[in-house]
Amino acid sequence: MLRDKNRNSAETFLMVGVFGVFAFLAVLLTLMGAKAYRGIAGRMEENNSLRSSLSYVANKVRAGDHSGGVSLEERNGMQVLCLSETVDGETYETLLFFADGWLREYAAVAGYADELSPDDGEQVAELADFSMERQGDALLLTAEAVEGGTMSLTVSVRSEGGLES
Repeated sequence: MLRDKNRNSAETFLMVGVFGVFAFLAVLLTLMGAKAYRGIAGRMEENNSLRSSLSYVANKVRAGDHSGGVSLEERNGMQVLCLSETVDGETYETLLFFADGWLREYAAVAGYADELSPDDGEQVAELADFSMERQGDALLLTAEAVEGGTMSLTVSVRSEGGLES
């Protein structure tokens, strides 16, 4: 009888031990999976932010791509992509620029945005940096995410006259 009690105790201890190891490994596997998911989700969000900001500017350039409609300028010490359009004799400008960690867009009647400040415009995308560089009749757009990734896109200006200076 004593042997049966010892045997039952040993079997119970062994089952509890196996269950404990299984539970520990299940929790460990779940934590590892959650960490991997957070990393993947973070990278996807970063890539999404970079791609959407570059696509946004590229689509604006394509929409404003007409003779004399696209220019890269400096206004009030900031690099500005100016997309201009004349409607009924009035010239309107859409300005895209990077300031205070945000890609921004500002629309105004030509001449009203000459004293552009970093606070002007709607915030389009939060980024660590955004630059625009002229390469012939093309623009090299480079965006850097807050998390550190960088992505570039080249957009050609196809209209007669190309990219204005």
